Amino acid sequence: MKKLLYTIILCIATQHASFSQQKDPADTAFINAGNQWFNAWKLLSKEIFHVNKVQPVDFVFFDSQYVYATSPVSIPSGANINGPSMMNDTYLWKKTLHNGTITLPDSSHVPIGLISFAAENKINNKAFFVMPLPSFWKSAGVTSKELGLENMITGVFLHEFSHSQQMQNFGKRITALEKFSEPFSNFTDDIVQDFFSKDSLYTSLFRQEVDELYAAAQEKNKAHKKQLIQQAMSKIKARQANYFTGKYTAFTPIDDFFLTMEGLGQYAMYAWLKHAEGANIPQEQVITGVRRGKKQWSQDEGFALFLILEQYAPARKWAPGMFGTTIESATDLILKNIK
Repeated sequence: MKKLLYTIILCIATQHASFSQQKDPADTAFINAGNQWFNAWKLLSKEIFHVNKVQPVDFVFFDSQYVYATSPVSIPSGANINGPSMMNDTYLWKKTLHNGTITLPDSSHVPIGLISFAAENKINNKAFFVMPLPSFWKSAGVTSKELGLENMITGVFLHEFSHSQQMQNFGKRITALEKFSEPFSNFTDDIVQDFFSKDSLYTSLFRQEVDELYAAAQEKNKAHKKQLIQQAMSKIKARQANYFTGKYTAFTPIDDFFLTMEGLGQYAMYAWLKHAEGANIPQEQVITGVRRGKKQWSQDEGFALFLILEQYAPARKWAPGMFGTTIESATDLILKNIK
C-alpha cells in the first residue's frame, strides 16, 4: 500500500514539474525573436561596424496579448521572464497583458500597432526601443517577396536599433534641429517629403538625383562612377539652395541630417541581409527589398548614399564615429573619400 501511495505521489509530482516547465508559446516566440534580433546586431557590430559597446537601451516588445519590457516604468509589476541579452548586457525582463495599450519608459502611453521606433527618454536621458513581435506583423498581413517576412522584420529591428545607438550625437542634434523647425508642426524624418511631395517639379528633381545615385552605386567604370556621384551631389546642393529658402532655410541641415540617419538605418538592414552569416540574400535582391517601393524619400536617397560610401570607405572607418560622438553627413563623407 505504501509503495502504491509513493508511486501515485511521484507521478503527481512529476506531472506537476513537467507542467511547470512548459513555456507559454508566446514567451518562446518572444525569446526566439529577441535572440535573433540581438544576434543580428552582434554580427553587425563585430563584423561590419567594429563597434563593441552597446549604449544603454530600455526595450518594449509586444504581440497581440502581451508586452515584454526591461523598463520598470513600462511594467511596474509583472511576471519575471528569462529574456534575451545583448552582447555583454543582460536585462531584467518582465511580461504582462497590455489590453491594447503599452506604457513607454518615459511614462507616455501608445496604442499597439505597427510601430517600430527608438527615442530618447528625457527623464533619464536613456534610449528606449519599441517594436512588435513577428506574430503581430504576420497577423497584420505584412509581407516581403524579396526578403521574407522574418528577415524583413530583423532588418527593421536593425534599422531602428541603430538609431538607439546614436543618442550621443544624432540624438542631441535632432533636439537642436527640432527647435529650428518649430514653425512646422510635424517634425519627423519625412518632414521634407511632407512639405514638397505635392510640388511636381521638386519631386522630379529629387527623383533624378536619387536615380543618379543608384546608377552610380551600380556603375563599374571608376571614372564614370565618380562623374555620376559628383553630378548627383551637385543636384542635391542645387535643390537645397533653390528650394530651402526663406522660412524653409532650416530644411537644408534637416535634409542632410535625415538622409544620413535614415540612410545608416537602411544600410544596417542591408548589411545584415546580404551577409553570409546573416540572411545571405543576393545583393540586388536585398537592395530591391530594402527600398520597398521607394516610398520614403529620406530612407531611399539616404540608402543610396551609404551604398556609395561603402565602396570608397569600409564601414569600420566611419561607423564608430556614427555610433559615438561624431556628426558628419553622408554627403560630406562621400566627397571626402572620393578625392
